[in-house]
This record gives sequence, structure tokens and C-alpha cells, in this order.
Amino acid sequence: MVISISLILICGLLEIVISYGLLFSYRRLISLILFVLLVLANGVLLYYGANRLWVIVLLYLSIYRLFNIYRIGYSKIQIEHLKHIVRKSAYRLLGFQLVILMVGALLTNVFVIHRLRWIILSSMQLLIGLVLLGSTLRHKNVTRRIRLNTPLLESNAPTLTVAIPARNETEDLYDCLLSLVACDYPKLEILVLDDNSTTRRTPEIIRSFAHDGVEFISGKPVEQGWLAKNWAYQQLLEAANGDIVMFCGVDTRFSKESLKFLVSALINRKKQMISILPKNTLMSGQINKLLQPLRYAWEICLPRRGIQRPPVLSTCWLAGRSFINDCGGFKAISRRVVCESYFARRAANNDGYSFFQYDEVISNKKPIDELETALRLRYPQLHRQPEFVALVSLLEIGGILSSLIILISALFVLAWTLIITSVLSIIVFSIVFGLACKITYRITMVGGFLSWPLAGILDIYLQHLSMWRYEFGTVLWKGRSVAPPVMLHQ
Repeated sequence: MVISISLILICGLLEIVISYGLLFSYRRLISLILFVLLVLANGVLLYYGANRLWVIVLLYLSIYRLFNIYRIGYSKIQIEHLKHIVRKSAYRLLGFQLVILMVGALLTNVFVIHRLRWIILSSMQLLIGLVLLGSTLRHKNVTRRIRLNTPLLESNAPTLTVAIPARNETEDLYDCLLSLVACDYPKLEILVLDDNSTTRRTPEIIRSFAHDGVEFISGKPVEQGWLAKNWAYQQLLEAANGDIVMFCGVDTRFSKESLKFLVSALINRKKQMISILPKNTLMSGQINKLLQPLRYAWEICLPRRGIQRPPVLSTCWLAGRSFINDCGGFKAISRRVVCESYFARRAANNDGYSFFQYDEVISNKKPIDELETALRLRYPQLHRQPEFVALVSLLEIGGILSSLIILISALFVLAWTLIITSVLSIIVFSIVFGLACKITYRITMVGGFLSWPLAGILDIYLQHLSMWRYEFGTVLWKGRSVAPPVMLHQ
């Protein structure tokens, strides 16, 4: 076992040496050798220590070490940037493993009752669940629909530009524009950018609303170093004449009074930017009933106080045009996937940001679009590094999903302390995901309270699939790859 652990650490040191450029021209051969050595070392370690929890965690982290070694030789990322991110991952993963080794040595040399270890783990699960529950309840309360004390008068209403990027759209765009032209906002400009569509249907739909005041913009080819969506937003921003600009997707629907309410909220609350928690259409299919609440859970269930990362959604958000330009426009974030988070963070620094539920804005996102969104967001949300995928997945496995396994095991031996803490954890996690479902669809769903284990498994799968596609495959937005510029973003 000592030899195996030593070999695991030596391989880590070699990963770091290669990442500094030494022997990098032979990286494929060396990465293959390191891959084989690390697999053999972990195989021996598994054989001799499979009954020890710290060994299992050590082996788990080695999986991501293998991923990091593999991308040394086969990643599509530009070489200099590849060295940088491989080095960071190697340092962190090796550091995590050293911590696990020290914990393992402590547990080996200090007498700890076997059952007590599981009680500690079960108690940690309950603690994690309570933290998530507290964060979810807080966000549920602070995002409730706001009340406006002063209605917006036509005479002092600022001009509003609704900006929509569209590419190869069909009826979704038609329905979105139909809802917008029916709005009663007095000073409204609607801009739709045809983002280099490969079909004729998109420009036809836009031009069919010309008599209703919808303005057609022909999109320019995407400039190098830009994400297509951010480039479309920048063109819309430059064409906008409104004091306030609202960005939304074609799958968004608006009520007649919605625009007036949103602008009033921005002005009355003296905010620079607001983002909307829309009401989602409840579509058939279990996968979508999990995908949409998962996306919301990432924004409303995780504790965000003190980290300057306010929750935000791209469905519908609006801000002062001068504020966006003062932040550098979309040029400042040409490669960032969640571009609106940059403006939200800048606004939040001066208490100028608000995020709230609003039932008069409805999201009608299809399951396939929701899946593409999840794959596009997950890896960037984890800073595009495998070590963060490892930690979050470990947290979901050990802190959430394993509560079911501990409960089943405890029932066999009638370990009542474990049974009680596990049952409490399961109840708490059920409430957390049930609340996420309720906020997503605005209705109480019994299935939402029961489906949290499936949601956890799905989220782990999405994290890893997103990581793989960004590193070695293709991630698409409207049929165009976003992976190369995102992976070069610092």
C-alpha cells in the first residue's frame, strides 16, 4: 500500500513538471505512461484498502487525476492555456489527496468506533441539508413578487428597448413577438437580430411584425474571440435607443402589463438591473421536470451571501443602457457564458440589483433546449476545472445521495441514531428540491419532493458530460460551438 501511495504522489509531481513546459513536446507519450502507472497504483490500493472510506475517497479523486493527465495529451485547448489549467488542477487534486492521506493516517492511528464514523457522516449530511434549506427559504422569501408603491405614469415613463437574438427560429419567435406587441408599455422599441440564420423562416417572422413596430437587424458574422450570444447582445445594445434595455429569449412570453411593471420595479426600487424568476410551463416528460428545477436550484438553493455572486437567470433581465455601457458592454465579457452575472455582480456592489419571481413572465423552454442550456452552463459554473467537478459531485454523493444507503444499512442493524439522522436528512433534502420545483412551476408537486435522488444523479451526470464536451467534444448554442472561446476565458 505504501508503494502504491508513493507512486500516486510521484505521478502527481510529474503532472506538475510537464505543466511547466518541461518535456511538453513528448506530452502524449508521457501522459500515456502516467495514465497506466496511476491506474496500476490505484488498482493495488483498491485491492488492499477497499474497506477503508478514506481510500475510496482517494481513489475517487484519482479518477479526476486521470482526466487531467488525459487532457495533457489530447485536449483541443490552446497549448499555453492548457499548461496553465493543467497545472492548477494538478496542484489542487494532489493537495486534496494529501489532505485525505493525512485524515486517513489520523483515523488509522486514533481509536475511533466504526459506528461513530458513520454517525459523523450522517450528521454532516443533515448539516448540509439544513444549510441548503436555509438558503432556499431565504431566497424564496426575498424573491417574492414585489409590491409597487408608485405606479408608472405615461408622461414620465423612460423609453424601453426589448432586445431579442434569434437564429433558425420557428413558432417560438412568433409567439414571443405576439405577446410583446400586445403589451401596453407607452414608449417601446422591439429589436430582433437575425443571428446569421441558415433558414428563411426567422427573417420572415421578424418582417411579418414590421407593421407592429418590430425592427429587423441583420446580424454580422461572429468576430474572433466572441461567444455568438454575447456578440448578438452587443449588436443589439449598439442598435438600442431606449433608456432601459431588456434582453430575453424567444421562449419567453409576456402579459399585457408585464413590461410596465418591470420598468416600474426598476425605477421604484432604484435598481440598476433586475432579473426575473419566470413561471415555467410544466411540460410532459420526467426529464424536463428535473432539468428545469435543477437549473433554478443552482441559483436559489446554494448559499450566496458574502461571495458576491447574486443569483441570475438569462430568461429575462433588464438594466439601464448607460449602466451596461459603463460596465464596458458585452466587450468586457465577450467569452463569458453567463454574461448577465457580470452585470448583476457590478450592480449588487451598490445595492443596485434585484432578483424576484414574476408570474406574468412565462418561460416556455423545450426539454432539448433545457438540456443544451445545462450542458453549456455546468462546467463554466464550476470554473472549467475538473477538481471542482470532483468536489461538487463528491458533495452530492456523500452529502446527499448516500443518506439513503446509510438509512438502509442502519435499518438492518437497528442503529437508531443513524436511522434518525438519515431520515431527517432525507426529509430536509426532499423539502429543498420540492421548494425548487414549486418556485419553478409555482405549484406544489408531490413528485418534486420525492424525486431529489434522481435529480442529484442527473446533476452529477450533467456536470461530467459538460466537462467532457468542453474539454474534448462540442458544446453548442444555436448550432454553433462555444467551447473554444469559453475555455480560453480567464
